[in-house]
Amino acid sequence: MTISKVCLLSILVVLVSGRTVAASRSDGRLELQVVDAKLGKPIAARMHLMNSRGRPVRLRVAGLNQYADHFYIDGKLVLELRAGQYTFELEAGPEYRTQTGHFDIERHAEDVERIEMHRFADLAVEGWYGGDLDVERPVADLPLAMQAESLAYVPNRDKTGKHQFAAGLLLVQLAEPISVEGKTSLEILREAKAQGGRVVARTPFAWDLPLWLASGELDAIQVIHQHALRDAVVDGEVDGRARDTIFFPGRTGNGRWSEAIYHHVLNCGLRMSPVAGSGTGTNGSPLGINRVYAYGGDDFSPARWWEAVEAGKIFFTNGPLLRPVVERKPPGYVFRLVGEGPLRLEIGLDLATRVPVEYLQIIKNGSLEHEVRLDKFAETGGKLPAIDFEESGWFLVRAVTSNTQIYQLASSGPYYVERSGQPGISRKSVQFFLDWIDASTERVRTLPDIDDALMVKLLAEQVSAREFFEELLALANAD
Repeated sequence: MTISKVCLLSILVVLVSGRTVAASRSDGRLELQVVDAKLGKPIAARMHLMNSRGRPVRLRVAGLNQYADHFYIDGKLVLELRAGQYTFELEAGPEYRTQTGHFDIERHAEDVERIEMHRFADLAVEGWYGGDLDVERPVADLPLAMQAESLAYVPNRDKTGKHQFAAGLLLVQLAEPISVEGKTSLEILREAKAQGGRVVARTPFAWDLPLWLASGELDAIQVIHQHALRDAVVDGEVDGRARDTIFFPGRTGNGRWSEAIYHHVLNCGLRMSPVAGSGTGTNGSPLGINRVYAYGGDDFSPARWWEAVEAGKIFFTNGPLLRPVVERKPPGYVFRLVGEGPLRLEIGLDLATRVPVEYLQIIKNGSLEHEVRLDKFAETGGKLPAIDFEESGWFLVRAVTSNTQIYQLASSGPYYVERSGQPGISRKSVQFFLDWIDASTERVRTLPDIDDALMVKLLAEQVSAREFFEELLALANAD
């Protein structure tokens, strides 16, 4: 038996069919030992194992934490496989470099192989804790998977906790499950909030997003969501308002449309935290492939994690790890404009990544303000160009990779700038949602099998949302 490994800074993308191959009989045994390279201690990790045809191998091992095209190793695992050539990818969350390699299984062979995983960042030590908000996996599978993925928070980790997916919403930390029969999504949202739960828009393009925003009770929006897979994308928006593919073409179109909608939300003067979730359990993605990090300081707890999310002290990612600091403040901070002159803000950034980052960007009020190539960023010692504000608005920092298969990025939560306590409100972005409400109203009128009472409620909610955005339009102070 022979084995070789290559340590890469980027994930090896393997195009495979949806079929998996079960290892029905064993010709040889290979014991894998996975350890932290620096500490020499066993660690949990996720493995993607492929046969010589590039098809995922599904192992027949009792009690193995296995899902779709991957499985988890709790420090050590014996592989009993048929003779042949195999390739693998081994990951331990985005804070370790990906290990890739191949090995041969020969008849009657037995071997032991130690694989060292190299950590290049430890965000928990810095006070940043990762979470995946869109999870529908068995509770028993989560502890090992969370350990392997370096995740601190998943909504359904606690057996006593309750969460639901309903009407395009993620309902988290409910006291009791909510009956959704005959209810509008807005009624479901309000019932969840009345229980003390948190409510997240599962995608930014959900048809009822303007209604949820107008209610003032939505907690967050998933900007990276279940459409973004590990190395592919679920293209199209059949579960919401479709994008214009002329402006948002190709594989990255769905992701860019999602981000553009979120920027319109901020341009309406609405403070809303961006988050992320994998959708694992409803798709084949690994846990935590899309995630949000919240800054919680030295002591983690779910309550403190959510407090940080609601305060906007976050960044979300499906690749790089990006932690900006502006005037010693984390994302979510509100800077005040005083006097006549502009406010100049200096931006510092910690960036760690195992995937190639093409450029860093500063987004101001939804538009690109600065773009910096990675080599230039390194030359400045981790400082980005300063940004100036003369009027109210917002800005954020993002890192975009060169991945052509998916829209892969990291983005901070927004920082806000206000003069006289007033946010910046863009007429264009408010009109964007008024047009959305018009389209949504027409859609509601053509919904099949809706009784008269429910139709009246749905249309009344559209009218109420329109009134909210018309009031915003009257307050607009920017184009």
